Amino acid sequence: MASCKQCPSQDVTFEEDIVNINPPPALQNLAIQSLLRDEALAISALRNLPQSLFPAIFEAALIDGHIGILKAMIPVWPFPYLSLGRLIRNCNLETLKAMLEGVDILLAQNDRSSRCKLRVLSLRNEYHTLWRIWGGSYEGKGLPEFMTQQQPVENCPDCGVNKELKVTTDLNLLDGGLDESATYLLQWAQQKKDSIHLCCTMLRIHSLPKDIFRDILKIVNTGCIQELHLKELYTEELVFLIPYLREINNLLTFMLSSIRETYRMDNSTRLDEENISRFISHLPKFHCLQNLYVNDITLLGNNLKDFLGCLGKPLETLCLTSCDLSQSDLDYLPCCQNTSALKRLNLTATSLRGLVFRPLGVLLESIRDTLQSLELELCFMEDSQISAILPALSQCSHLTKVNFYDNELSLTILRQLLYHTANLSQLTYEVYPAPLECYNDMNIILTHKLENFCPELLDIIRANRQPNRVTFATSKCLICCGSYVYDLETQRCLYQKELLED
Repeated sequence: MASCKQCPSQDVTFEEDIVNINPPPALQNLAIQSLLRDEALAISALRNLPQSLFPAIFEAALIDGHIGILKAMIPVWPFPYLSLGRLIRNCNLETLKAMLEGVDILLAQNDRSSRCKLRVLSLRNEYHTLWRIWGGSYEGKGLPEFMTQQQPVENCPDCGVNKELKVTTDLNLLDGGLDESATYLLQWAQQKKDSIHLCCTMLRIHSLPKDIFRDILKIVNTGCIQELHLKELYTEELVFLIPYLREINNLLTFMLSSIRETYRMDNSTRLDEENISRFISHLPKFHCLQNLYVNDITLLGNNLKDFLGCLGKPLETLCLTSCDLSQSDLDYLPCCQNTSALKRLNLTATSLRGLVFRPLGVLLESIRDTLQSLELELCFMEDSQISAILPALSQCSHLTKVNFYDNELSLTILRQLLYHTANLSQLTYEVYPAPLECYNDMNIILTHKLENFCPELLDIIRANRQPNRVTFATSKCLICCGSYVYDLETQRCLYQKELLED
């Protein structure tokens, strides 16, 4: 065997290193793959398999497309909860049909298998691992109540009578309507409506085929919907939705993005301004809403008071990005009871140039005991505006994340900002703009100055606490869209094309 001069001497440890780098497959995985190669054997073995093996076999069968085995596993599933989680990406129409046929078999059984405990089938793209949810070692300990109950699953609030089994999903209504899997699921649920409760937790509407939307709500109970995303709709479509919004009475998260103006021959936008105002003024009371996200709504200015007035209780998240905010909007924020307990405030890409910041300081002071995340990226803030919020900012002791990137701050004010954030002991993620002194008169980036300033700036933080993740970055180049970044990890000025991923 040949080796270069840079390699270590070859001895017995070399083979051990190879084994450590490329460990052999676990015996259990080999056994599962062997079992799946014989579909008849795998199906016949299901009733006698230890329940701890079910998640791994299900995952392997789903990834490799063994739809017959998936179909057979549903009627003998030994846990109350079956969730595809991130594996939903592997679920095509044929896979979905196989699992729903398995549910049909389960529902048709007169004498239910004592092994089968399935009560909830989740087809949502959820952030969890299979083993954390299904692991047989749990044996019910510490699991949510709905995963261990033996009675029929209760439906969502206002959904009527109990059903034998609950199927949860997310629906995406796009330009062409629903995709074929979602269409099939709705048709199946309609046929099984006496025994199946279909729960749509998240509804995304990107364009609005009205007839299809009405058909969806004939099958999906609006009381189930907890997240509603409305994107790229026309203002008159928003008005059309108002009666339906009144029925979505358990909404926790509402996202409104990129509302489009209707084209008019006279190029007037007056009708759209009226429609936006009409939409906001007719919004129902959202008694449960916790998170409000508004993005790229140019006609929001001066309507914020009415918008926040439709809330029934204080928000946890207020995200107003790429919007128009007027001075009256900013003045209203600290006066609104529904912003009195914010955990997350995000005003990214919302121009605050020229606005008086005292109201924002008052808001920060009022939420100092709850605020965990503050994002003021690309708000065109200047020195005097930052100075106005520093006393209140230093009192926000629960902050874990701050982002002031791409604002026009001098080195003097940036130092003051850091003196105030240095006292915030729970910060784990911090992003600050490069000071104005890092650019010349033609706005060309002077990287050597950034490299000279940043060690001193980091020392301001280190004097009070040990920082976790801190980044200083220049504005993006207009030509290449790249930025120069100095962070705690490298402590060097480096060029990056993509910037500031949390």
